[in-house]
Amino acid sequence: MHGLGIYSTRTGHKYKGYFKNNKPDGYGLFSSTDGQSYEGSFKKGELSGKGIMNYSDGRKYKGNFEKNKLEGYGVMTYPSGHIYGEGSRYEGEWKEDKRDGKGRMIYLDDGRELKGWFKDNVFIKKQ
Repeated sequence: MHGLGIYSTRTGHKYKGYFKNNKPDGYGLFSSTDGQSYEGSFKKGELSGKGIMNYSDGRKYKGNFEKNKLEGYGVMTYPSGHIYGEGSRYEGEWKEDKRDGKGRMIYLDDGRELKGWFKDNVFIKKQ
């Protein structure tokens, strides 16, 4: 497949967007049967570039992807009841799906804010 198209799997996953050499490449929309969805850039069948991921557990990420991973700058919003508290948000750098680099975690339930550097999802140093 080449150009604009729609592909659905037997398990109910769906992709609508551009293809190159039978793989998603360019702008597209992906949705899975568990409620997860992605809208953004694809390269050689992988999430790559800017996009928005809505996770089935209520999290939402808007930012950069590389080889299907959160990579570079992005904002993750966490829903109520999540481990990070009532509607918390992280804004900053990501590396291989982990908070890594300069960033800010905002806990909206009590107003706390951690601003500084993160490594492997752990806050390590204040700014």
